[in-house]
Amino acid sequence: MRGSFILLALALLLNACSKDRGTKVFTYTFESDAEGWISGYSDYPANLTPDDSLNLYEMSYGYSILPASIIPRQSGIRIRGHNRSDDLFMFIKKKINGLSPLTTYSITFDIELASNAPTNAVGIGGPPGEAVIIKAGARNSEPVNFIDNINWYRLNIDKGAQTDGGDDVEILGNIGVADTTTVYALIRRGSPSSLQKKSDSSGNLWVIIGTDSGFEGLTELYYSTVKISLREH
Repeated sequence: MRGSFILLALALLLNACSKDRGTKVFTYTFESDAEGWISGYSDYPANLTPDDSLNLYEMSYGYSILPASIIPRQSGIRIRGHNRSDDLFMFIKKKINGLSPLTTYSITFDIELASNAPTNAVGIGGPPGEAVIIKAGARNSEPVNFIDNINWYRLNIDKGAQTDGGDDVEILGNIGVADTTTVYALIRRGSPSSLQKKSDSSGNLWVIIGTDSGFEGLTELYYSTVKISLREH
């Protein structure tokens, strides 16, 4: 009887180890640089001049120290834009390699970012907190812009629009901090469920995190930590 119990315990342990062996976790804390993450924008007119981008849409991004209200001091990826298009998507993306080729993974995201958007506030078109939706997803080819039939930049992924999700992303929440927010504070958002995506023939997946905005004003965010868990099927 005792021997049977030991064998059962060993079988359960081996099964658990087998499951753990198929999970990879990638964590980015941006302590010294952007760690290969690429910033970009979509859902805006393709015929903007450089001056329009800098002044009308106020597009700006880069590796940066977080605002002074964040203690202890740390660094992250800053991205800013004025939502003149009523649908501006600001994103960061990265290729993850070293996965099993042509394999389906369950993917979850856990991110920390600095926001100064209050909740339950009035904004142009929508509130500055709840109308800026955080989305994260993946696909086995790079998310890139194309120009649609009305001469706008669109991403070649299904990310939905504003509060709607899509096949390639899931909604993690919004950028609202608290009703009393006046300065930047860290907020944490995570996946409500896992996203199923297959790696390419070389064992690569592209991941993307962004904000889909219905607030027609200026939004500036700082991504401070990104954790991505991929469980092999």
